[in-house]
Amino acid sequence: MDLQQIIRWIVVAIVLMVAVVVLSVILKLAGFLLGFALKVLLVLFLIAVVLRFIELLQQKRR
Repeated sequence: MDLQQIIRWIVVAIVLMVAVVVLSVILKLAGFLLGFALKVLLVLFLIAVVLRFIELLQQKRR
């Protein structure tokens, strides 16, 4: 193996390590956003249920 090939392998290893770090950060961000989105969806669902219940009560009073 010559020096040029060793340097090429080192560069490939560095690029792969950077790619793994970037992917890890992206996955952590996606996990946070997914958890946040699920909480928001749950709140919106509960609001929809409450509004539907209020609508049914108003219809019964008429």
